[in-house]
Amino acid sequence: MIIAEDVLGPVASNIPLEGAPHVSGHDTLTGHAVVDFGEDEMTQGRAHPMIDPSLRLESIRAQGADPTCGVLLLDLVLGHGSHPDPAGDLAAAVGQARSAAETDGRTLPVVVSLVGTESDPQGLQRCAEALTAVGASIFTSNAAATRAALAHLGGTR
Repeated sequence: MIIAEDVLGPVASNIPLEGAPHVSGHDTLTGHAVVDFGEDEMTQGRAHPMIDPSLRLESIRAQGADPTCGVLLLDLVLGHGSHPDPAGDLAAAVGQARSAAETDGRTLPVVVSLVGTESDPQGLQRCAEALTAVGASIFTSNAAATRAALAHLGGTR
């Protein structure tokens, strides 16, 4: 969010930086926003999204249908204790979101920060391939992914 704020100004979030608007992760979002689906408010009564990504996947699909959504910036963390096929589920939701945008005559860039190694049970390369197959751009750095997402919005740092 620090990198994004340099270009976009304050970014609304359920974990906002000082001076930025606070929104609930359950709110319908407008404008630039970051939602941490692992935040306590989002995990009450349910598993962390690294284990049960259903809320996050639902939100991704909804953003695809939102004509004001200009780019999706996502992260995917691999490792023990995570969903056994997080990229498969994420790729399906990304594909649906991008298809919904195309139906509306829009292009929806999707940028993913993929954190993991080939030694992780999910396999870094396998996950990257699943996501690139649905048109996502993959980065192994949150900062690089954020800069790529900003470039899609016409902003640079």
